[in-house]
Amino acid sequence: MSRDDTAGRPEHATHETHHPPATDTSPIVSVTTAIAAARDEAPMDLVPPLESIVDTDVIRAHFEEAGDEERFSFRYKDCSIAIFGNGRIVVETDRPRLPKRDVPDRIRRLVEDRYIPGTGTEQTERRQAILAAYHYLTGQGSARRSDFIREVYPCYPGGYAIPDGGWWETIVKPGLGACPDIAKGNAMWYYVGD
Repeated sequence: MSRDDTAGRPEHATHETHHPPATDTSPIVSVTTAIAAARDEAPMDLVPPLESIVDTDVIRAHFEEAGDEERFSFRYKDCSIAIFGNGRIVVETDRPRLPKRDVPDRIRRLVEDRYIPGTGTEQTERRQAILAAYHYLTGQGSARRSDFIREVYPCYPGGYAIPDGGWWETIVKPGLGACPDIAKGNAMWYYVGD
């Protein structure tokens, strides 16, 4: 697959929500929830916490003092967040969303039951990397290690700074190898399911 060929990739996610000023919900909770929804994660799984990326007092002040269309923007990992004075929160992520229905439940269970090294959040992200690699392979039919590194690793690094070593050798390669409908050739991986 060439770098310019995007066929078969999941679409990038945009999530839009609104923080109504008349609720007891903190604007920080609303922003965190919006980011988590765009990244297809639980809010409690966001690491690092929002406070370590942006001054949350600035977010609160923006909701309270900004005009309706005044915009405050920042980045969180692979997300661009825009907060408007009228309470609108728009999160765009470079990370393709992994469609839940495209990975069979038996494969999800198999990945969830695997031992994965790391902390709780790292384990969650590393399981997502295996599922994303599986999803990618089922869409392509076959792929090389370099394809997974180019197409899956940038969006699902699992806490690894580089793809060689831990990400590929410890997480993705053995995770794919455990899937009954994936076969490994000399230099290629194949989806052999229905």
